[in-house]
Amino acid sequence: MSPMRVWIGLVSLLLLLLLPGGSASAAPPARSTGTGAAPTPTAGSGVRIQCATEGAELYLDGEMMGQTPFKEVIPLSAGEHTIRVSRLGFTPYIDVFKVKAGQTTRIEVDLTPISGVLGITSNTVKDGPAVRVFIDDKFFGKAPLETEVPLGNHQVRVERPGYYSETFAIKSEPGKRIDKDVELKPLPADQNPYLVKQPQVKWYQKWWVWTIAAVGVAAVATAIIVPVVLSQRTICTEVDVCTTIDAAPITVEQQSLQQTPTSPMQPLLLSRPNRPQLVPSLTLRF
Repeated sequence: MSPMRVWIGLVSLLLLLLLPGGSASAAPPARSTGTGAAPTPTAGSGVRIQCATEGAELYLDGEMMGQTPFKEVIPLSAGEHTIRVSRLGFTPYIDVFKVKAGQTTRIEVDLTPISGVLGITSNTVKDGPAVRVFIDDKFFGKAPLETEVPLGNHQVRVERPGYYSETFAIKSEPGKRIDKDVELKPLPADQNPYLVKQPQVKWYQKWWVWTIAAVGVAAVATAIIVPVVLSQRTICTEVDVCTTIDAAPITVEQQSLQQTPTSPMQPLLLSRPNRPQLVPSLTLRF
């Protein structure tokens, strides 16, 4: 074998290893990530929904798109899709449709009314016990409430603990809605078991009772003490209050009198010891 052929064989083998070809070595197809993301809309592809019932909710592939009517084309990717259109009081519309690439699919939705709709609101829904709604004595839910009602006449009762209940009659018609705002009035305090009552204050615990008692004691004490003090203090005559009487001693100086009797009948004045005399002094305190 010539060296040229050997080199050609080695180069060919090297090319096969570095540059593989064929469908067997092609990259594998992409797999779905399973995230549930909506497929990318295809250019020019979409769906147009025509529904005579207004206010119905439209779902495409489980995603809320809004409420009818829809005048514009909703872009969608080519392939199969699910649609659901529903409104309280009507039969829901559920279907599967296909969208072709570059084309617009038209769907006509017809909702059939089967029952009435009742909406209850109440301005007393703030805190505390809930406002409950009964239809023909059957509990339907708590306010605010929106529910379907079978066709015909019904009695509706709205109640809340601690309040007067309210009852009214309605007539349910197919596809028609009745809204009612209920204002419940509270029960009197003596009839409301849910009202928090303040503990009653007994008569001897009231402030004015002890104020009157203190004033009375002071008046009685004054009426007893003042006459007693005045009866024992003559110096307190013609005054309202006499509190203290202090004795102030007056000292009489002792003098030696040396006098000669001017007459036999005049006795000799002899000195005698001083005797303290009391002069009362009055102190008034107000």
